[in-house]
Amino acid sequence: MTRVALYARYSSDHQREASIEDQLRLCREHAASEKWTVVGTYADAAISGSSIIRRPDIQRLLADAQSGQFDIVLTEALDRLSRDQEDVAGLFKRLCFAGVRIVTLSEGAVDELHVGLKGTMNALFLRDLAAKIRRGQSGRILNGYNAGGLSYGYRVVKKLDERGEPIRGLREIDEYQAEVVRRIFREFAAGQSARTIAAGLNREGIPSPFGGAWGASTINGNLKRRSGFLYNEAYIGLLVFNRLQMRKDPETGKRISRPNLPETWQVVEVPHLRIIDDELWDAVQARKKLYGGMKLHHRRRPKHMFSGLVRCGCGASYTVKNRDQLACAAHREKGTCTNNRTIRVGELEKRVLEGIQRRLLAPDAIAGFLAEYHAEHKRLNAMNRERQREVERRHAGIDRQIANIVDAIADGVATTSMKSKLLDLEREKENLARELQAMAAAESIVEFHPAAVTVYRRQVSELQEALQSGECERHEAARIIRSLVTGIEIIPTEGKGQVELKVRGALAEILNLPNRKPGTAPNAAVMVAGEGLEPPTPGL
Repeated sequence: MTRVALYARYSSDHQREASIEDQLRLCREHAASEKWTVVGTYADAAISGSSIIRRPDIQRLLADAQSGQFDIVLTEALDRLSRDQEDVAGLFKRLCFAGVRIVTLSEGAVDELHVGLKGTMNALFLRDLAAKIRRGQSGRILNGYNAGGLSYGYRVVKKLDERGEPIRGLREIDEYQAEVVRRIFREFAAGQSARTIAAGLNREGIPSPFGGAWGASTINGNLKRRSGFLYNEAYIGLLVFNRLQMRKDPETGKRISRPNLPETWQVVEVPHLRIIDDELWDAVQARKKLYGGMKLHHRRRPKHMFSGLVRCGCGASYTVKNRDQLACAAHREKGTCTNNRTIRVGELEKRVLEGIQRRLLAPDAIAGFLAEYHAEHKRLNAMNRERQREVERRHAGIDRQIANIVDAIADGVATTSMKSKLLDLEREKENLARELQAMAAAESIVEFHPAAVTVYRRQVSELQEALQSGECERHEAARIIRSLVTGIEIIPTEGKGQVELKVRGALAEILNLPNRKPGTAPNAAVMVAGEGLEPPTPGL
C-alpha cells in the first residue's frame, strides 16, 4: 500500500477559499487513479508561498514525514509547497531523507532538476510581481490617488472609471474624524502631552483609529518612519510614497520595514485632502523637535530579566516609567486603568527569585519533584515497551512478506506490482528500524541518583549568586529562569504602594507540583509570598 499525503495552499485573501478544496479534489482524483491511499491532508489558507516558516500545516507535514506516516507528498504544483528557492531545496532534502517522494500534478515526480529550475522560476516570479505592484502604486500616487491604507480623518470614495472598473485610492475628508485630528494638533501645540490627549479622548469615549482606546504612541508616532498622527503629511495635503520598503526576514518569515532615503521618496500635492494649516503643523513640528525629536527614538533603555513578561491585572504591559521603575502602560498612556502602583526592577527580580528559591528548596517540593519524575518515567517506559512490541511484531511480519516475495521472484513469478510492493515494504522496514533505534535511546533515561538531590539544593541556593557574578554566568542563569516564566501579573493590594505578584508559566507548574492532587491538571500560575511568609502561603 502506497500512503500519500495531500498538500494545498492559496496565498492571498483575494483568492477563493474554495481554491483549497479544488486543489485537494484534483489530488484525490490523481491518487485514486494511481491506487494510492490518502492518509492525510494538509492546507495553508491565505498564506504567502515566499516562506514556509509561518505556515503551520507545512511544518506539521514535515514532522509527520519524519515519523514515517506517508510515502508520497502530492500537491498541485511545486510552487504550492513554496516559491522560495531555499525553502524548496530544503523541503526536497528533508523529505528525501525521510524516504518521502514529492509528486505534483504539473511536474510529475519531482527530482533535483525540478527543484533547481522551478525554484529559480518561482523566485523570479516573486521579484517581478513585487516590481509590478510598486510600479502600479507609484503610478497611482502620481495621479493623486492613495496607494496605501486608509488614514484616520479620511474615508474611501467609491467611483467607477469609463470602463466600469472601480477607481482605487480615492479619498475624501471625513469631517467628524478631521475635527478630532485638529483637536489633537491644537492640544499638542498648546503644550499638552500625547498621554494627556489620549486620556482625554478615552474619557469622552471617542474611538481610536482601530476602534479601541487611544494610546500615546498612536499620536506621537515614530520620527524615523514618519508614522503617527503628528507626522502624517497627508494632513497638510501631501501624499508621500516609497518612504519604506518591506523585506521578509529569512529567519522568522516576518515582513520587516526599512526606511528609504528621503531623495527616493515620491511626494505629490493633494490640496483637497488638507486638514491642518501650515501654521499649526509648523508649531507641532517645532515642539516635537524641541522636546526630543530624533533623540527620543535612538535612546535604548536597558532590558531587565523579565522584560516583556510583566503585566497589570487589566492585561496591559508594565513598562519602564523612568530608569528602573515599572508602571501600567494603560494607566500611563491611556488612562483606562486605575492601577497607579509602580514597582522597581530590582524589587521585582528580588521578590520573584526569593520566592522561587524558597519554594524550590521546601522538602515537600523536592519530594513532589521526585515522585512526579519517577511516575512520568514509569509511564513513558510502559508506553515505549508496548509500542516496541507492536513495532517488533510488524517488523517480523514485514520480514516474512519480503521473504515470500523474494522466493516468488526466484521461482520466476515476478510482476510489476510485486516489485512495487517489495519497495514499499523495504521503506516501511527502514522506518520501523529507525523507530526501534529511537526507542532504544529513550530507554537510556535513568532514575535520579540520591546525590542528585544534594546537587539540586546547592544549585538552587546559588541561583542569586550566579545572577550577580560574571557576565557569562549571569546571562546563563537569567536565560534559564526566563525560559520557565511566561508572565508575571502585578495585582494591587491594600496598603500604600503594595502589590502582589503572580508568576505564570512552566516554572509555576514546577512550583505547584507538591500541592497538586493525583489525577489533577497542573495549575497555570503560582502566587509567591512576600518577606517572612513560608510556602505554600500564596502571594509574592
